[in-house]
Amino acid sequence: MTELTASILVVEDSPINQRQLQYLLSKQGYSVAVANNGREALALLEHLRPDLMLLDIVMPELDGLSLCRLLMADPATREIPVIFISSLDNTADKLNGFAAGGVDYITKPFHPAEVLARISTHLKLRQLQQQLAENNRQLALEKQKSEALLLNVLPARVARELMERGSCTPQSFAEVTVGFVDIVQFTDTAADLDPAFLISELNDLFTAFDRIVEAHHCERMKTIGDAYLFAAGIPEPRPDHGRNGALAALEVIDYLNKRNQQAVQQWQVRIGIHSGPVVGGIVGTKKYIYDIFGDTVNIAARLESLSTPMRINVSSTFCQNLEREFVFSRVHEVEMKGKGMQATCFLEGRKEP
Repeated sequence: MTELTASILVVEDSPINQRQLQYLLSKQGYSVAVANNGREALALLEHLRPDLMLLDIVMPELDGLSLCRLLMADPATREIPVIFISSLDNTADKLNGFAAGGVDYITKPFHPAEVLARISTHLKLRQLQQQLAENNRQLALEKQKSEALLLNVLPARVARELMERGSCTPQSFAEVTVGFVDIVQFTDTAADLDPAFLISELNDLFTAFDRIVEAHHCERMKTIGDAYLFAAGIPEPRPDHGRNGALAALEVIDYLNKRNQQAVQQWQVRIGIHSGPVVGGIVGTKKYIYDIFGDTVNIAARLESLSTPMRINVSSTFCQNLEREFVFSRVHEVEMKGKGMQATCFLEGRKEP
């Protein structure tokens, strides 16, 4: 709506005033509709939404004050500016008009220039209000997009804290399960593949991994090239973090086995899992990354590098905590970089009920 294309509804029971107002407003370029009383106005408003109303007060069937109250009570019409135009001239009548919801009050006999000036003012105000409402709507949409983006790249609790406080306090977690997934011979294979196909394959794999870890109450922490890091028990502590990490890793292997049966390009992974304490927090101020740190993360990465294709290498402590539900290979000693000889085993699957 612009001022020159605005529509005005005149509600007036005097034929002389009707004709005078209709001529005055039409000559100014406004689109004008006329109602003889409040009942007729309500009937018109079933299919008409004027940008402004000129409303007489003393009318048969339904007076102007009653009509204005009805309009203000209806969400569909309460935004229409109502200017009372009446022969009632005392202060109490004007106050009643404003109390009913009117935005202005013109006394009859009216001066044409005054009517046009007041109409122009309130149409401009309404246009500014509509622009402000649209700006607020666009801001709300952008806010929703920003929040959705944060929820995509950060754990839900961390994202909420960041949105509410503008920062996230680093935390120590006593027991978290960390899993590293690395694609076997990715660098050599990638050299022979079309870049678009390669990115499509990585997107397909990581999207499936995201779905799997989320289904088992884990969080994807980050990807580094072809490496995928996930964790269970963070940022919300969970007593079953080890079980959730084990189930997620097993499903990743199962997913790839099924995918490789029909995919053009076959992929294999190595997985390493370890449980222990970590520190979690947001790194960066412009590009937020929620990351985890500590020896637990390093050991999980070492276990992955010592694993074999399509197998899940775990620490002996992780194995001991889940022996009732899962099947593990025998424990064997391996030389781990920076750790010396360490006891590890392979997670083979779940035990039959």
